[in-house]
Amino acid sequence: MTSQILITELSNIVQESKRKHSELKNAAEKSLQDIKGLPTTSEVQLAAGTNYLSRRPYFINPFLIACSTQNAKFASPAVVSLHRLAVSHALPRERLKSVLEALRESSGLGVDIQIKILQVLPILVQTYPTELRRDLLYNVLQICSILQGSKAPAISNTAAATLQQLVIAVFDRVVEEDERSLELPTVGEVPDEDGTVQVRAGAYDAFHIFRDVCILIEGGKAQAVRLSNISQSSGLELIESILTNHGDVFSSHPEQANILRSILMPFIIRSISERSNFPVTVRIMRVLNILIRHHLSTMPAECEMALGLLNHMLDPDAATPWKRALCMEIFRGIYTEPGLVLEIYHGFDEMEGKKSILGDNLAAFVRLVIEKPAAIGLGQQSSAPATNYQLRDPSAEQVAVEAGATAGVIGGAVTSTSAQYTGLSSQWSTLRTPCIEQLDKLEPPSLPETYVHSLVMGCINSLSESMAKIILPLTVHSEVKTKKKSKSQPGADDEDVERSVSAHSTITRPRSTSYRRRNVPVNPLELEDHSMFGAVKIVSAIIMSGWPAVLATCSTFLNATLDADYYRSLVRSIQKFTQVSGLLRLGTSRDAFLTTLSKSAVPPNILTANLMPSTPQPLESPKLFSNAKGLLSVDSLVGQASNISSDRHRRSSIDLTPSLGARNLLCLRALLNLAIALGPTLDKAWTIVLETLQKADIVLAVTAGKVGHKIDDTGSTQSINSEISAVKSAAIRMFESTVDYPNDAFIRILDSLSSLLHDKVSLPQRSNGSSTTTQQGQQKRMTSMSGISLNTAHSQDRVFVLSKIGELGSLNLDRLIYYEPSESGWNVLFQELTIAAALPEASNTSRLLSSDIISKIVQETAKASMSLEEDQKNAVQKRLLSAINSSIGSLYRSESSVRKSLDEVTTEVHATILQALKSILEECGESITAGWNSVFGALLSVFEMYNQENIENDEGLTAGAVPQKRSSTVISLKLCRSAFGSLQLVCSDFLQSIPDSCFSTLLEILFHFSSQENDLNISLTTITFFWNVSDFLHGRIEAVSITELSKVIDGKTDVLNDLISVTRQGSISALWCLLLFRLAAVTADPRAEVRNGAVQTILRIFDNYGQQLSSEAWTLCINLVVFKMVNANIKEQDRIRKIDSTSTDNIKSWNETTKVLFDGISHLFAIYFEPIIRAPSFTNIWSNLMDAFKSYLDLQSNRINAIVYATMGNMLSRIEDPSHIAQDSLCQITDIWMLGPPIVTAYKQAMSNNQEALETYMRTYKEIYRLNENKTTLDDISKVTGYMKECVEKSDSHTYSSDVDHLTSLQAQVMECLGIIRTDFSGVPGKILMLLSDFIAVPYENDVLEPSKKNRTFISLSKASMTMAQTISIKHINDSELYTSGAFQTILESLKRAINLKYKWRTEGKAPSPWQKATSVSLAILDPALTTIQTLSLPDMITRDIWTRTIEISTGIISADLSPLPPTHPISSDESFDLTSFTALRNLLIPSLGAAAIPDQTRRAYTSALFTNSLIHRAMPGEIPPPGASPLRDLYAVRLSRTSDPAPTSRTRMAYLCLSELLSLVAAHDSSPACVRLAQAAAPYFILRAALPIKAYIADQPLRGRMPQPESQREELLFVLRRLGELEVEPLAIPEVEGVRGAGRKHLHRLFPLLGKAVTVARRDEEVLGELVKLVEVVGEGFGVE
Repeated sequence: MTSQILITELSNIVQESKRKHSELKNAAEKSLQDIKGLPTTSEVQLAAGTNYLSRRPYFINPFLIACSTQNAKFASPAVVSLHRLAVSHALPRERLKSVLEALRESSGLGVDIQIKILQVLPILVQTYPTELRRDLLYNVLQICSILQGSKAPAISNTAAATLQQLVIAVFDRVVEEDERSLELPTVGEVPDEDGTVQVRAGAYDAFHIFRDVCILIEGGKAQAVRLSNISQSSGLELIESILTNHGDVFSSHPEQANILRSILMPFIIRSISERSNFPVTVRIMRVLNILIRHHLSTMPAECEMALGLLNHMLDPDAATPWKRALCMEIFRGIYTEPGLVLEIYHGFDEMEGKKSILGDNLAAFVRLVIEKPAAIGLGQQSSAPATNYQLRDPSAEQVAVEAGATAGVIGGAVTSTSAQYTGLSSQWSTLRTPCIEQLDKLEPPSLPETYVHSLVMGCINSLSESMAKIILPLTVHSEVKTKKKSKSQPGADDEDVERSVSAHSTITRPRSTSYRRRNVPVNPLELEDHSMFGAVKIVSAIIMSGWPAVLATCSTFLNATLDADYYRSLVRSIQKFTQVSGLLRLGTSRDAFLTTLSKSAVPPNILTANLMPSTPQPLESPKLFSNAKGLLSVDSLVGQASNISSDRHRRSSIDLTPSLGARNLLCLRALLNLAIALGPTLDKAWTIVLETLQKADIVLAVTAGKVGHKIDDTGSTQSINSEISAVKSAAIRMFESTVDYPNDAFIRILDSLSSLLHDKVSLPQRSNGSSTTTQQGQQKRMTSMSGISLNTAHSQDRVFVLSKIGELGSLNLDRLIYYEPSESGWNVLFQELTIAAALPEASNTSRLLSSDIISKIVQETAKASMSLEEDQKNAVQKRLLSAINSSIGSLYRSESSVRKSLDEVTTEVHATILQALKSILEECGESITAGWNSVFGALLSVFEMYNQENIENDEGLTAGAVPQKRSSTVISLKLCRSAFGSLQLVCSDFLQSIPDSCFSTLLEILFHFSSQENDLNISLTTITFFWNVSDFLHGRIEAVSITELSKVIDGKTDVLNDLISVTRQGSISALWCLLLFRLAAVTADPRAEVRNGAVQTILRIFDNYGQQLSSEAWTLCINLVVFKMVNANIKEQDRIRKIDSTSTDNIKSWNETTKVLFDGISHLFAIYFEPIIRAPSFTNIWSNLMDAFKSYLDLQSNRINAIVYATMGNMLSRIEDPSHIAQDSLCQITDIWMLGPPIVTAYKQAMSNNQEALETYMRTYKEIYRLNENKTTLDDISKVTGYMKECVEKSDSHTYSSDVDHLTSLQAQVMECLGIIRTDFSGVPGKILMLLSDFIAVPYENDVLEPSKKNRTFISLSKASMTMAQTISIKHINDSELYTSGAFQTILESLKRAINLKYKWRTEGKAPSPWQKATSVSLAILDPALTTIQTLSLPDMITRDIWTRTIEISTGIISADLSPLPPTHPISSDESFDLTSFTALRNLLIPSLGAAAIPDQTRRAYTSALFTNSLIHRAMPGEIPPPGASPLRDLYAVRLSRTSDPAPTSRTRMAYLCLSELLSLVAAHDSSPACVRLAQAAAPYFILRAALPIKAYIADQPLRGRMPQPESQREELLFVLRRLGELEVEPLAIPEVEGVRGAGRKHLHRLFPLLGKAVTVARRDEEVLGELVKLVEVVGEGFGVE
């Protein structure tokens, strides 16, 4: 590729230089010859060092001469060629100087040439690095500098970039030389600070280049590199690029560092002081920024001077705003590097005699932020800057005020008249591109008025981040860094703590706790051996010296107008300063920052405003503590407080009371996070955190209940809610972190909380007012203002403190268990809780909260105590139970003895105590051996009419005492649920611990809980407890005891009292029967779920223990329990139906209960039939049960009927042998069935479908027939078949099912019943066949053209009936009674109807279709029947009737009305089926059809049907005589011609088969009488059928002319003509013609006139004519013509 370019360029030079430049021409021609003379011109050969051209110095002469001509048309190809040669390493090394000179001479030509030159120079430097040194390298740079001075911006910019690239390449050589320092020699010396230094070639060139660039920007003259036209800006950019890319060179080369100190830094300091333009100043600042950040240690004095100058320029009068901004941007970058900050502070601030760089800078920040207070919107508190919309809308300020400052406008707005925008915002306080990055600007940008303030904010943020990066990693214990241990694992650091605890603890601790000293953050100032100790000391010094300035700056910003991003970053910075101070144990700075955050979290004016309501409010108005805790409470320690509240809507609709906004909450969250991080080290500073949290809780609780505080702005509301959630999470984590505190730190936080509980909150006084006095039983109230006592705030104070004490107690439970009360804080914890829970004068909220906390701690203590030793555990449990009783007793000692007088708060406390009881039972229930009467008394206390005073006394219920009667109405649903939890535990886990004397009370409790109507789930669960108790009791019962009990109870009327009396004697069997009796009473509950559950439980109990019951026990249980349930159920069923207002759902629910009951009864009889039937009184049990069935059937309900018959069937199915039960008993159930099908005629029929009832009715008959098979009479069968037909016809249709493809359940049952009936009795087959014939025809009883619109089609039933009819008919085919009864004929009639409606009945179902099925069945039963009837002596009328129906079936087979069919119907397959079927039937009919006993009319009907269905083409009117006329009338009359040809029939094969059958009937066989009769019946129809195609040919063919006859007509004609010639007819079939011979050709004699006419027509149709001629010749022979 290169050689082609060179040849082309040389050729162009030769062509252009022919006349004027002979020297150039000659040189070019010579070089052209040289390159053409090369054997090959590959790129490899042209490569440097191996090519032919690089060894010919004169080869480049034409290019050098062309450049020297100063002619663009010569220089352009020359420069291109030199570029290609340089790329290919083909330039002679000794001619490089000439090449550079040529390029320099061409640098003044066109833009294209200049661009190409700039492309060549980097390649030369890269390709020839060794040759281009010193002067040659300087020449390269000189060319770039020349081109940089071009007036074309593209050239100038490209040249500047190329120059920068070349200089960087030179410094790259320096780096390469340093890596190979031992291999390369030095080439010269250059000056440094101490004299001279020997350097290598690359360093030598880099030194002179960099020095000359620095001299040039300073305004001097270059000494080595003859650079020209380099502006100060370009030079500074070049220096910046060098420092950025190769900063390490200046650190390792003293000669370069000397240039920085001696030339560059003085120039920078001088330029900063001067009033340079913006582009130059920006570039100077960028260079200075690099020098300070990377070369501070190289020139500390110069950097100190520069940094001091930057601090000085921050003063308002010292520099222009944009220069101040540049200074601040440099400081912002410095603060982002922690190491640089420490280096500056250590090198300057800490050194005596040096400038305080950081100190002065932080002080300057203070001056800067207060320089323009209006610009930053400085006010009393922080606020959000107004948006553009708000600036345009004068009502925005009022909207913000009405929003209660929650959208960020917390304080008063500060207006600014000097600028459009006020405050700091990322929208207008920042630049998209910092000033120091704006290299393309010639003039300084327009800076926002608050841009410098935003830079100050950035500096503070960066400084805090830098300090935190150094300190925070050092405060973590080394073992935590290496391996994260579980809290429960003991550590080496615990040993001292363990020893100190064991000396004072009375309970042995089984494990080490997590109160480890290593959870206290490490003080980095104590890490003297750490490598970072020096840095830590510097950070500490920075904090101690700089915190006032930082705090002042941050405090100013906290009261300024900031947007959300700025405010969050400010709070984050304060948080980090505070955390660093705390970790370094710098208490003064830490507390100062904490106090600042506290004031920002809850400003005093907001607290004052919220505690001064505009109107008096009730003491217990609903607030955030409606759930008994403040908004910031952590755990759910209490339940819901009093529901009694005032109407909020009566308040003023506008409440301008300010509340805590998102920013206040952000500060509060930061404060909490600091408490989490510094908790063990806070000491007395905890008061700051907790007091702030308390104040915030008060403000939020007060404002949350005010209508005016509602925020319309959804976004603001979401912001507030998210901040509140974040504060909640922080508070949770703060208190959870106390788990790892040492004991002394934990007690300090408890002391801080206690001080808040007892002390008053100081509030600023607006006016002189009297302070409120302390009331009895209460702590001091908060200060009052304007004479109004602040009860609400005081109540919230107590709630807040109590909740936090409770949280601390729960979180530090192990501490409270394993340490002495004085050491663990137990005494402080419980002192206030006990008083607050029992104090009547205390607020509802505090009472509820205190009781909840006590209950929770007691429960958790019970859990924890299970791991103690047995004696210690028992002591703890006893103490806990005593505490519960004491709590309940102290609660009701202050209340009236009348339960209804209890208020809601007392009820709530009662529920809390019951919940505690449940928890103790969960943990210690198995170990409780006494006091069960107290437990049951507490459970019964939730029901009315029980004296509450017994609750206080553990002996309120004596052993075995029966409590006074009471209703099942609970006092409170909440109490009921609380007590039920304990009952659930007792019945599930602790039955073995209960004394026998207490079980009757337990059963009473179970009855009341299951019968109460307040909670359905409780009732259902209690029913399952009956099962648990039954299981427990029955395991202790002896079989003899139940039998004896049955004798005691038998005949008694007051069963309940009798059972209770027996239980007092210690009878376990009586307890078990009492349980069943009480549970049976629940089966009449108005709630369906409850009564169904009770029924199922009783039946499950019987099912589980039935095998252990004797016959006498079963009698007792059935009479005592089962019939009690049944009678109650019948009574309720009858009652609800007599009430007109009874809903359908209620009736359905009772029906389901009845089903559950009877399913269970049938199951019991099925499983335990043997012991039950052996009972002495079984007959009475059975009779009572049958009477119950009749009572249920009298209800006239489909659902009940289904249930009753299903039960009857299930019971009978268990009787394997009829001898196992008395015949009278079977007769009773049979008589019930014979009452008829359960067809409901009442109005309630619409309530349910009767399918299920009828189905179970028929299923029951199968069992009855099985047991009474030998005693069933024909009359019984007649009734049964009638009932079956009635069931099928009167059954309701299913909405979502169809009987097209499958039998319905009822139809299937009916068919099964028919299938089991024995048919070997006289008259039975006929009865069944008659019913089956009805079933076969039932689908077609409606309009034959349209199926029934009902969902019932009976298609599947009809098919199934056909199958069964076939089976029974064939089985009894030789029974003459089958025919004489008319059953067989009825079956044929039904089958004929299905066949004749072949395509007219469209509902067919799955294959086979009804007509196909009927055809198959007809053939199956006719095959033996037609033979059998000839052997039986049947009356002629019956025989003729059978033959008539047979011929009608055959007609239906060969016929088909295709008009209703869709085009896609598979006619061909149906036709094939009919062909096969007709062929089979024809074999049965012929020749039997010719018998003398069969009327001629039947034979004519058969042959007429054959004629009709043999027509292939539709006949024209008049061609076929009308019915009743002679078929041969008008035989020789030819119709008129027609022009349209009719289409052939779709059943062509069937037509030809029928035609063939006609031919077969008239053909000569054996001349038997039967054949003669058949031939005589078929002959007229045959002659007419043969004449039709001939007459059609005679009429239509003349009009066709030469057109061919339609194929179907031609095939038909030829078929007829040929068969006529072949046919020999029965001699007696056709009368003879006088004088004509040939008896077998009589049919031709009849057709001869038509044949003659056809011959005249067929003159041109040789094939037809030939066939006609043959027939005519045969006729001629008959006439004697030869």
